[in-house]
Amino acid sequence: MSANYSLRATEAREAARAEAAAMGITAQTVSDLVDTFYGHVRADADLGPIFEKAIGDTWEPHLDTMKRFWSAIVFHDGGYSGRPMPAHVKLKPDIAPEHFSRWLGLFEQTLDEIGASEAAKAAFLDRANRIAKSFQLQLFYSPYE
Repeated sequence: MSANYSLRATEAREAARAEAAAMGITAQTVSDLVDTFYGHVRADADLGPIFEKAIGDTWEPHLDTMKRFWSAIVFHDGGYSGRPMPAHVKLKPDIAPEHFSRWLGLFEQTLDEIGASEAAKAAFLDRANRIAKSFQLQLFYSPYE
């Protein structure tokens, strides 16, 4: 790895942390978001059974993974390097495009509940919407339909 790349990566992380701080996003914000959001997901009549089937009794590792995922997005900290799509492809028989609308609705509700600033809410929702669209395209799009 070149010194220039390392310097650029460090600068990008510092800029992301400063941007997150300006929006009031902390590691605790991410933790509260994940814990509260997945509490809602588990209790949801439509999403709960899907997640329960996929995750079962391994919620703590999943929550830890999701905290690393959202921290990597917000802080560019490199804490997540997984590939989420293969796990979701396995769920395709159980999910439908409309589930993503419900997921996004619960996500937005959670951001309000945890008191995210408007800027933080907008940043999280922008990313969540892009993730949902990407997943839907990969799971359900067919150019022949």
